[in-house]
Amino acid sequence: MTPAIGRRLSSLELTRSFLSDRGSSPEFYEELALRAIESLPWDVKGRRVLDLGCGPGHYAHALEKSGAEVFATDLAVGELQKAVVAPPRVFASDARQLPFGDASFDGVFCSNILEHTPEPFAVLDDIARVLSPGGWGYVSWTNWLSPWGGHAIAPLHYLGPERGMRVYQRLFGDPKGHNLPFDGVWPTHIGDTLDYLDSMPELTLDGVVPRYYPSQRWIMKVPGLREVAAWNCVLFVRRTAETPSHQPSAEPQ
Repeated sequence: MTPAIGRRLSSLELTRSFLSDRGSSPEFYEELALRAIESLPWDVKGRRVLDLGCGPGHYAHALEKSGAEVFATDLAVGELQKAVVAPPRVFASDARQLPFGDASFDGVFCSNILEHTPEPFAVLDDIARVLSPGGWGYVSWTNWLSPWGGHAIAPLHYLGPERGMRVYQRLFGDPKGHNLPFDGVWPTHIGDTLDYLDSMPELTLDGVVPRYYPSQRWIMKVPGLREVAAWNCVLFVRRTAETPSHQPSAEPQ
């Protein structure tokens, strides 16, 4: 288990921080990063880890503090430019077509990416590709039917992405922000994602928990309930142990 780093806010403090600004503050993300790295069931010290969808680098820095050799990548160059201190090895790339060789990393940390691509399963495919045999993956995302699943139009996304958008515009005008249905955020469901993982021989699912209250993992065993109550789903996966046919390199190709 990764050692604790920094002070942790209580769950109540974290919830209040989110409700005050819908999770837009650096302090909120810094706390999330600390909690996420502490929750990893793997020791990252001395390991080569990819922060996939790194944004302004909160998770990359938390991983570095825990002793990992971190590579970071994000498709949104604007997000990379928000970094107060840029990660030392950072690249702009599409999560569906990563510029790294097969079996390049001991671990992949991927927070809140799947809902922001129209092809979430392609992201899982490439995570499996760049992981070394026995390597681990942490994958989390805001599932569509959770209270925050609709992002800019929440909670009207419960009417459906198209109808919810029309009703929101009628009531409030054009929504602010860039995470609009089918334009920044796509409906991504827990059940469908688990089914896809089950079909992937390259990855083994070690666990699935609701991110903000992992002690209530029983929720994830109830198909309908988990889609609404999880808020944010976390998958712990491992690359099946196969011998790579070449010497891996983490340098972009």
